[in-house]
Amino acid sequence: MNVPGLIPSRNGVSGLRSAGRAALRPSLAALCVALLGVTGAAAADYKEAPMLAEQVKGGKLPKVADRLPEHPRVVTPYEKVGNYGGTWRSGMVGGSDRNWLFRIAGYEPLLAWDREWSGKILPNLAEEVSSNADSTVFTVKLRKGLKWSDGKPFNSDDIGFFINDIAGNKELLPNSVDWVMSGGELAKFAKVDDTTFTLTFAQPYGLFPQRLASNYGVQMVMMAKHYCSQFHPSYNKDGLPALIKAAGVNSWTDLFIKKCAVDTEANERWQNPDRPTLEPWVIKDPYVSGAQLVTLVRNPYYFKVDPDGQQLPYINDLRISVNADRQTLVLKAVNGEIDYQDRHINANANRAVFADAAAKAKIKITDGPNADMNTTIISLNLTHKDPVKREIFNNKDFRIGLSYAIDRKAIIDSAFVGQGEPWQAAPRREAPFFNERLATQYTEYDVKKANEHLDKAYPKKDSAGFRLGPDGKRISFNIMVIPALGDFLDSTQLTAQYWQAVGIDAKVQTVDRSLFYDRKDNNDHDAAVFLGSGGMIDALFEPTFYFPFWNESLFAVPWGTWFASGGKAGEEPPAAAKKQMDLYRQITRYADTTKQNELMQHLLDIAADEFYVIGVSTPGPLFSISKTNLHNVYPRPFAWTYPTPVASSTETYFFDPAQ
Repeated sequence: MNVPGLIPSRNGVSGLRSAGRAALRPSLAALCVALLGVTGAAAADYKEAPMLAEQVKGGKLPKVADRLPEHPRVVTPYEKVGNYGGTWRSGMVGGSDRNWLFRIAGYEPLLAWDREWSGKILPNLAEEVSSNADSTVFTVKLRKGLKWSDGKPFNSDDIGFFINDIAGNKELLPNSVDWVMSGGELAKFAKVDDTTFTLTFAQPYGLFPQRLASNYGVQMVMMAKHYCSQFHPSYNKDGLPALIKAAGVNSWTDLFIKKCAVDTEANERWQNPDRPTLEPWVIKDPYVSGAQLVTLVRNPYYFKVDPDGQQLPYINDLRISVNADRQTLVLKAVNGEIDYQDRHINANANRAVFADAAAKAKIKITDGPNADMNTTIISLNLTHKDPVKREIFNNKDFRIGLSYAIDRKAIIDSAFVGQGEPWQAAPRREAPFFNERLATQYTEYDVKKANEHLDKAYPKKDSAGFRLGPDGKRISFNIMVIPALGDFLDSTQLTAQYWQAVGIDAKVQTVDRSLFYDRKDNNDHDAAVFLGSGGMIDALFEPTFYFPFWNESLFAVPWGTWFASGGKAGEEPPAAAKKQMDLYRQITRYADTTKQNELMQHLLDIAADEFYVIGVSTPGPLFSISKTNLHNVYPRPFAWTYPTPVASSTETYFFDPAQ
């Protein structure tokens, strides 16, 4: 049987043709399940939200069958088929918290992860993705009849616009888009027809289907050609000056970003209500400076249905408050003003608060596995602009001494309520890439060893007992932390105290996210702290702290930029890092998971040798809080590459009015 989305082979077995076959074979059962439901509801049986039915009746919208693609994606809810209605209330913190919007409503790539994040990949906007034998040419077939939120067709031309006019435009993106590059070259786009196109890579790219399913893949389908081309000189050169002036910006690139965003993590993605999207809800009240409330309303052209033929999403609209701090969000949840939230409030210290308030606030706590590998990654800036600090931070004995000086068990008990174990920046034990040496080296609390290594590096001290650097001055540096983003402020403050005790004048510097990124992007930080992502299968896509992978590799931003740009920007790294980069390039070429694992272990062995960053502990399980009458909340993994919770089908969340 030729099931849509699967390619029949010569022996009659359906399957995705090799991107490579070994990597995608586990997806076949899930693909079949997802697509067999396509014929479960005939077009005449499709249903829609009452508010949309009224618009159809009034002649403001086409019929639901005309708004859906020929083969909608059928999503089976986690608990049960739901009903329409209601408003989902949640919250953000500060003026640069756009990723909460991404995490609840911004994930609709060509291919998608399965709900369980088992490694399976499902058709989403694409019905079918296939490749040639060496994974250099990928053929993508879109669902016929897909539409943007304004009702205009979504087709191959939109992908060509992204590849050629956005990723390939040096003014707009000087470093191109690394995840659609191989061998230092951008993929070549070729249109076959309105629903079919090919992408050809210079070198084998076995990881490309997984990239499409990750958070990266969203970028390819964010910008509608029919709308965004008006802000591009290749399509509207004569009209641009007036548009630039009206928008109050300085250039066409500023205009394009303002109107259409470019990056999946850009604030601008949520600031223009006129920008068409493919997501379940679209912006109504934008996330602009000074906004106190951001709202999204249902997309009448959304391409998914449930098994009963009901067009998703179930929930009518989203109301996201913009709050000054995390504690305000906690109070709102306790007062029953939050319907679902995990970001900012799922600190271990808050668990008891929510348990005590559960009955009155009508909320429940749902635990989920944590894919992160570390609570607190401290990155000394190995590429510091100050040559003295660069020399100090690059001294491996200095870093080893600092690591031995940390009483991790005491930090786990006091900052993380006893959950977790001492750990460096390394994949978790349950991950396929677990590397024991990298995970456990230098993690014991041993002040004697700490001083031995620090004495090898910088034995001289001033009258106050602080160590002197190669310039004869006290070794003093700031550790930059974003208090609003995680549980790592307390652990960092305790770490700084342990370092002070061995003669290192380390000070914690709290900043907001905007300032953090400004300093990081300009390589103006001494040291910085962040969560350790890449603890599970996402280590393949987020090796951020295992080698200088990109500009989020806080220990060496210019080295990461050099790698991500193919050597066209940033700073050339030393030999060990370049060896890791070569290994990673090989990993991306293979679809064979055995070969991927072998190469990844070699890369991690080098990470252990180099000891780039200092970790504190593994995180315990995380939790979300939700109203007791909110259903289909899946206890999914907490991760970034698998955007949480949207990848678990937030479009199927619904309120039971009887509860």
